[in-house]
Amino acid sequence: MKQTFSYCSKSVLKDNMTELAIGIALVVVPIVYPFGIKIGATRILGPVPTAIILILVGLYMLFKVFNKYRQSRALAAQNCSITVEDEKITYPILKKGTATEGSFTKSDISGLNYDQDNGILTVALNNGEAIKFDVDFFESLDRLKEFAELLKK
Repeated sequence: MKQTFSYCSKSVLKDNMTELAIGIALVVVPIVYPFGIKIGATRILGPVPTAIILILVGLYMLFKVFNKYRQSRALAAQNCSITVEDEKITYPILKKGTATEGSFTKSDISGLNYDQDNGILTVALNNGEAIKFDVDFFESLDRLKEFAELLKK
């Protein structure tokens, strides 16, 4: 039995809209309206350090969204997919904008772990290698769960 899962998201920006909006707000607000942090009458941070911290956090969030968008474009350009065929699983590996194929067998799997906070399915192999599959690149969470169930069989 052969089953194929598309592994190239078409809507990375839409899926990460909240992260994108918060990142932009964290960069723009301290520039337009600098403010400090006070607890009671005690000043904890002045406007400049607060602005620097918020801008750095905002830039980090924007970088994460940009990186996912870049990865998604590279995977979509090569129409990447994950194939589960009996015992063998083939999946795309993205290195420097180019997708290559990797593979493993079900007997190589030593454990599965799904991190709900980050949406990452980690497949631990017997040789110590860990392969991560991001829910953002699957068509839906249901397809990721279906893929995980096939790996457990």
